[in-house]
Amino acid sequence: MLAVVRRLPRRYWGVVSFLVAFSVANFPDALLLLRLKGIGFSVVGVILAYVGYNVVYAVASFPAGVLADRFGRPVVYGLGLVFFAVGYLGLGITTDAATAWGLIVVYGLFTACYDGVGKGWISTLIGEEQQSSAQGVFQGLSGFAVLAAGLWAGFLWGTDGRLPLLISGVVGAVFAVVLLGATAGRRQHTGSIRQLL
Repeated sequence: MLAVVRRLPRRYWGVVSFLVAFSVANFPDALLLLRLKGIGFSVVGVILAYVGYNVVYAVASFPAGVLADRFGRPVVYGLGLVFFAVGYLGLGITTDAATAWGLIVVYGLFTACYDGVGKGWISTLIGEEQQSSAQGVFQGLSGFAVLAAGLWAGFLWGTDGRLPLLISGVVGAVFAVVLLGATAGRRQHTGSIRQLL
């Protein structure tokens, strides 16, 4: 197993490190639902919001994939990070239920640009003979990162969860700027991150 991991290329590890590092800020959706409850959503409202989020995610996933094929996976993934930042920062700031509904839609767009596109991006970095191993390593590391995200966000949640949302929103914005800036500057081939895209 270690031999297989060692054969994965440096470019793969660079992108995986970036994506997994972001995942430490992407805490589980259960905490977002808890935030909605704190904003004033009823139990039924929270359930409907989660259903709505999943509908947006499902409907937007195919267009996100098409855009990723046309403009590049890093670009669409970076756009997803922008949606993430807006969604988390917005939910950390707002106390208005109507605004929160809009932010749930934005968060669904994030997941559409993040989930399948991220996996697709990873698949372009390695040969066919290593696809399953590469995806397995990526998913395993991402799982540990999300676990860590849930732990730190839970410890900092407090009475209303605003602090973790604001922290994650700012981190998502920074990652979006770095990724989209690196993608825009790819032709210059300057900087270590740009060479990884």
